[in-house]
Parts: sequence; structure tokens; C-alpha cells
Amino acid sequence: MLKKMMSKVVTLTTILSVLLLAACGNEEQQGSGSKDGAVELTFWNSWSEDSPENDVMLERVEAFQKEHPEIKLKMESIPPDQYKTKLKTQAAGKQLPDLIQTWPGAELRPLVEGGVLMPIDDIVGEWKDTMIPSDLLNDYAIDGKQYAIPGNKVFTSIIYYDKDMVAKAGFQEFPTTYADFKVLVEKLAGEGVNPIALGNKAKWPLQSVYMSTIGDRVTGSDFLQQVLDGEKKFTDQEFVDALGVMAELTELKAFNSDANSIDDNQASDYFLQGKSAMFVNGTWALSGLISNAPEGKNIGVAKFPAIDGGKGEPGKVSGVTGWGIALNSELSEEKKEAATTFFKFLYSEETYKNLMSVGTLVPANVEVPEDTSDLFKEVVELTNEGIAPVYDAVLPAEITDIINNGLQAISIGESTPEQVAKDMQAAVE
Repeated sequence: MLKKMMSKVVTLTTILSVLLLAACGNEEQQGSGSKDGAVELTFWNSWSEDSPENDVMLERVEAFQKEHPEIKLKMESIPPDQYKTKLKTQAAGKQLPDLIQTWPGAELRPLVEGGVLMPIDDIVGEWKDTMIPSDLLNDYAIDGKQYAIPGNKVFTSIIYYDKDMVAKAGFQEFPTTYADFKVLVEKLAGEGVNPIALGNKAKWPLQSVYMSTIGDRVTGSDFLQQVLDGEKKFTDQEFVDALGVMAELTELKAFNSDANSIDDNQASDYFLQGKSAMFVNGTWALSGLISNAPEGKNIGVAKFPAIDGGKGEPGKVSGVTGWGIALNSELSEEKKEAATTFFKFLYSEETYKNLMSVGTLVPANVEVPEDTSDLFKEVVELTNEGIAPVYDAVLPAEITDIINNGLQAISIGESTPEQVAKDMQAAVE
């Protein structure tokens, strides 16, 4: 009997010990998460690649750590193409970090609808209508609630070109019509020069960089939403014609033969090394081009030219506010307070000016630093005539996957504009 009683006492003591440890563990997880009293915030981002913009952001994080030892950032930087896949996978199981780098539109909405992000309406007043215009903040608002603050502004379709190579092909000024642009492509190809460096290994460049602006030139800026609202169809002739431009560029041998096996960083190298006359990419490539261009490289910038008969405005360039940092919906008050301190430091005039100094466009009302390059100033001027929607910021993920795969198939002659349009419409219906 005594033996039984002692056994029960030991068992009860063990259970109480386990419960006490569990309670302590939960308290630590919901509280600071750090043994030395500092608040620990886990943070995922895609700042893994060596680029001037990433360097600025990592330096700012390091500066924050020195200024705020009471907050510890446990940061994981993941390559961009892997990052979004990991984010979607972990979000499904609600296994996300405290701070999450995200993007607006179709990237943000599933996270909000999945209940994994916390609204930050009580924080955003620090920036709203002062440093950041409301229309740019609204890119991170869903159903009237704010979920992140934009860190940069991205235009996805800038034509960077070698002025000397284009002049040698007979064009002192960059073509302003698609008909003349085709002539330029044909002349370059005829002289044995690769017209456009393309790195479509990840499949999204043909969609985001090319089709977003080309499609807008042909269909106008309201077309995507009209399709999603059931007012138009992807099988309408205007959209098939827009896809036809991509097929035509392929037929003209506008791209390098290994376009689908290299990434956009390698394509940038082709351009900088003089292997291609043009490199079409987003403003995210600007800082790298500025810092890595060989001495004497005469780089110009242009937008995709007007397409005869198109419904779109030829001055527009596809664009959207860039990355933002969102909060996990399960953050404790202590961690939310620490995250707010981090936001105030990161989304500051100093950060935005540092970004501009290396060639990154920002969504903030901040004066352009004097040491900013002339090429950066040219891009700012080039992109001030309006923004066209970026396809993967508007379309649901499953339709984006179809057009990504479809454009790649068109570029190697394994599909047609009609078939891709049909597949996209089938997904809508």
C-alpha cells in the first residue's frame, strides 16, 4: 500500500513538473523567447543574394541590432525563388516566423485570408499621408485593413540597352513603335548580335517583365480585372494578340538560345559583357547594373514601344509597390511592441535615402540624394507616366502558373497563343 502511495506521489510530482515546464515554455514562447531577457523576433526575408539593395537592408538590420540590444532578430535570408514556395508551404500549416517579408496583391491575399497575418492599422499612422502616400500604402490593404508597409517601389519592365550597339544597328534613338522595334531586333540578329538577354529559368520573367507591359499595350489596364469579373475572356482576340507578340519575338530570334536555362542575374551578365544589346528587366536590376557596369558602358533606358491598334497607354510601365514586412497574427503584445520599434527604424528616411543612393526606387516622399546616378534619375523620369498592372500581382496563383508555363512553352515553340489563352480561361471558369 505504501509502495502504491509512493508511486502515486512520484507520478503526481512528475506530472506537475511536466506541466510547470510546459507552462514556462509557453510563457517564454509568447513572451521574449530569449533567456537573457531580450525580446526575440524571428524574421524571414529574401535578401540572400549579393546586391546593393540587399546590402543596404542587411546593413540597416545590423545597425538596428546595435542600437536596440533589447531586441534580437533571428533572421533567415532565403533565395527569392525558394522563398515564396517555402512561405506558401509553411503558411498552410501556420508555421511562420514573427516577421514575414511579403508582396502585395495575389501574394498577400492568401496569407490574409488564411488568417496568418496581423493587421497593423494601429501602427501605420506613423507613415500614412506623411512619408508614404495613401495610394501606395493601399497596395498592402485588404478589405479596409493594412497588413504591411512597402519598402520599395518596383517597375517590372524597363528596357536597358547599350546605346552604342543600338546606334550601330542604325538607331540613334530607341524605337518608339513596335514596328521599328522589330526592325531593330532583326538588324541586330542579322549582324550576329543577340538582341535581348533573357533569363527565364524561374519562368516568371516572361510573364512579369514582358507580358505585363506588352499585354497592357494591347488590351489596356482594365482587362485582367474584367476577365476575373466575368466581363471579358482570356480567349478574346485582343489577349491572344498580346500573347502573339511573345510568339513573334521568338520567331524573330530576339532571345538567347539558353534563355530558359539561365536566370535573370546571368542574363544581366550577358548584357554587361556585351553579349546582348538589350536586357529587359525590372528596376530591381538597376542597382546591380549601376555598380557592375564596365567603364565606358553606355547604358540607356526605354519602355516597351507603342503597339499599333492597341488599347493601352504607351507611357505606362507595369509596376507595383515592392516588398513589405508583415506580422504573424499570433504575436504577443510584447513581440508586437518590439516589431513596431523595428518598423520605425527600418521604414525611415535614412533607409529610403540609402536605397535610392544605390539605385532602388522607393514609395516614400524623400528627397533624392545628390550622389544618385544619372541612370537612376533617368529611370525615375521614364516611369512617371503611369503604372500598368503586373500580372502576378493581380491573377490568382493557379492562373499565374499557367501563363508562366505557357509563355515558356511559346518561347520554345511548344505551344501557341491560342492554346495558352484557352488554358487560362479554362482555369478562370
